[in-house]
Amino acid sequence: MTTRPTPALMPPRAPASATDRQLLAPAAIPGGRSLRSLWEETVLHSNMPPNARFVGIALATHADATGQIAQQPRLLGLQHETGLHVKQIRVALTVLRQRHFVRQTRSTDRYETADFYLVVPSAVMARHLRRSALTERPTTDA
Repeated sequence: MTTRPTPALMPPRAPASATDRQLLAPAAIPGGRSLRSLWEETVLHSNMPPNARFVGIALATHADATGQIAQQPRLLGLQHETGLHVKQIRVALTVLRQRHFVRQTRSTDRYETADFYLVVPSAVMARHLRRSALTERPTTDA
């Protein structure tokens, strides 16, 4: 009988290259826009699973314009706000973290006690701004 592989047996991930780190770094926010509004737009237009977008928007309702969340909803608060099961919320938060849309102040914290803040990766921001520039062309319609 062969043993089942475990996550501990997986090979370590290669360290991120300088280019990858630059693309995943938090983006500079264009003047006159709030990070929260841009964050919500990029999350809603992303290809993330629906539960990840839902939990992300629920988390964003607690954020100020700079993406800081003063009153953290924690896992239980997100469960009450979304009606999702705790395991679904954990998966959604993991997706948001892996795609670099949220960061934890201390990465070692469990989701029950973690403090999050919103970020938009540079590559995602650039793609979103290009897409919105294409759709916001002025018209000469009277």
